[in-house]
Amino acid sequence: MSYTFSRRDFMKYTALTAVAIAGSGMLTGCSNPNRPVGKAGDTLKPGDGICEATVLNSAGKEPRYDPNTKTLTCNFKIVTKIELLEITDSHFQVDVTTAEGTKHYYYNTNPKPSLGDTANPKASKDSVTEATLTLNLDLSGATKVAVLYTPKHAATGEPNDSYNDIYGTWDITDAIKDSIPTA
Repeated sequence: MSYTFSRRDFMKYTALTAVAIAGSGMLTGCSNPNRPVGKAGDTLKPGDGICEATVLNSAGKEPRYDPNTKTLTCNFKIVTKIELLEITDSHFQVDVTTAEGTKHYYYNTNPKPSLGDTANPKASKDSVTEATLTLNLDLSGATKVAVLYTPKHAATGEPNDSYNDIYGTWDITDAIKDSIPTA
């Protein structure tokens, strides 16, 4: 006995397949271990095995913003799990969203985040680096402030072997909201 596959059946199964593929794409996009998200005090593991990083949230070490000097300060504790992990200015980014919905990204721009003398350009395996990130900017009217850490820019040290999709993001808005002036 043979079964004739009609045009109608073809269209029905094609539509079902498209819905299944779209649905599976939505499920896998929900959680990416290479791009974990947390808040101040959370320990994230960007890159699954590269490091463990925390924006400290203990007495005197929580993220803070001084509206008088316009200085944002975040203290990081980074435990390296591989050899020669770079912890330098270029591995950090601050994202600011305003009440109007405008987003500003501070990376290797002016002003740019700085680790000063707390940078550790060649952290060894199982070492702990406590780095202090500072950035001078006006946060007046900011509704969201997030700090990103990208532990590796390149897998083999070559620019074309990119790891820029591996990063951790901390939403520090709640930690500093009382010091952010309204616009």
